[in-house]
Amino acid sequence: MSKFSVSLEVDKPIQHCWDILMDESRMAEWAIGFQSIETIEGEPMTVGSKHRMVFEERGKELVFIETVKVIDPPREFTFDLDHEVMNSTVSMTCESVGVERTLLSSHTEGRPTKLLLKIMMPFMVPQMKRRQFQQLENLKAITEAS
Repeated sequence: MSKFSVSLEVDKPIQHCWDILMDESRMAEWAIGFQSIETIEGEPMTVGSKHRMVFEERGKELVFIETVKVIDPPREFTFDLDHEVMNSTVSMTCESVGVERTLLSSHTEGRPTKLLLKIMMPFMVPQMKRRQFQQLENLKAITEAS
């Protein structure tokens, strides 16, 4: 298992950051490789609901099942993300750091399910952390531009 977090400040109020983060129609603008999301169980984006998420990575389709664990507007969105080779829990949080600024953070706990990935995980974490930070930078850019 590996854990890591990344954060950055956004020059917008917390509610505005939350609204952009939770807008599925804008996910492709900031989530690297995002292709689609489809609710497969429960009421969309409620605790316990499940979504089929499709990403493209190096020309290959990757399918994840997202299970919503916590939705606490405008502060926290936590979900499990399951794939055949790795399961993760991700918490996206927004914290006011002034009237017009928000600390946007992503906290990830990855649990590889395949032996090779368990061995490789220490080498993969820096790349995973960079990717997560790039996504936050993308999210910051579209949030501040809107």
